[in-house]
Amino acid sequence: MIEMLKETPRFKWYHVTNMTSEDEYQLIHENHLTDQILGYAVDKNESVRMEFDSDADETLIIMDVISAQPEPVLTRPVGFVIVKGDLYTFANRATDYIKKSILEPDKDMVRNSEDQMTVFEFMITGIYPLMTQYADQITEINRQRRAIQAQFGNRKHLTKQTNDLLHLQIQMIYLQNSLANNLIMFDQLRRGYQNKISEQDLDYLDAVRVEVDQAKDMAGLAMEVINAVSDAIGNLGSRDLNWTMKVLTVYSIVLTIPTMVSGFYGENVKYLPFAEGESGWLITIFITLLLMGGATYIFYRYGFLRK
Repeated sequence: MIEMLKETPRFKWYHVTNMTSEDEYQLIHENHLTDQILGYAVDKNESVRMEFDSDADETLIIMDVISAQPEPVLTRPVGFVIVKGDLYTFANRATDYIKKSILEPDKDMVRNSEDQMTVFEFMITGIYPLMTQYADQITEINRQRRAIQAQFGNRKHLTKQTNDLLHLQIQMIYLQNSLANNLIMFDQLRRGYQNKISEQDLDYLDAVRVEVDQAKDMAGLAMEVINAVSDAIGNLGSRDLNWTMKVLTVYSIVLTIPTMVSGFYGENVKYLPFAEGESGWLITIFITLLLMGGATYIFYRYGFLRK
């Protein structure tokens, strides 16, 4: 579906969602977009990039934004295309919310009046709130990580805590990768447009770049903390496993004592102590229990039963 969401004296803005074959025909034959640029713009798996075709007067910008449907991935690409002074944005169901962010930019991004606003200014000021969402998402991941840390005392949920941290690590990998790629793309965009746009537009672009750079640093710190917590949980699990193995080893040794005692008396060897007495079997049981208790005490005394 193609929507024309804004028209000013200097440019028009078209928003394309879930492009159909009819939409594609209109964009190519009526709006004069090229097949190649259009293919990049609507590809759901396209990598972040910036390309400029001077012959066709087309600029392609692919960037990652936070997905409104975070499963199975947290970020998805969206396309921005400037053709002959008009702006086209391409989204799908998970990223269609971007049109609201572009229409209602952050209060820190004050736009010029419509008769003076350039298409580049409109695009960059609309991108700014999309980039600030990364910091919000990182803050939410940190909140979830703190909630997992609060459950450390509950050993029954250790496996669930490990799985939850693994999920957060995967989310942070998507965020870090997207932020790093977006930062490179904005650097390319600045180099490509620094002689073609006003100083004010460059300031807007620098503000977006700073926001992405700060979010990238936040993501790096958050990832370090998550990795440290994950390692701590792993060490906790390893410690519990080691203690369990020690206990099992101790009791396997202790439980060999009855076998040894009964083995001696079961061989019918003459002259064994208490073997001929009427209460000999009670005495052998007492000896067995005494030896088992002594062995257990020795293991406990030297810390084999302590965590």
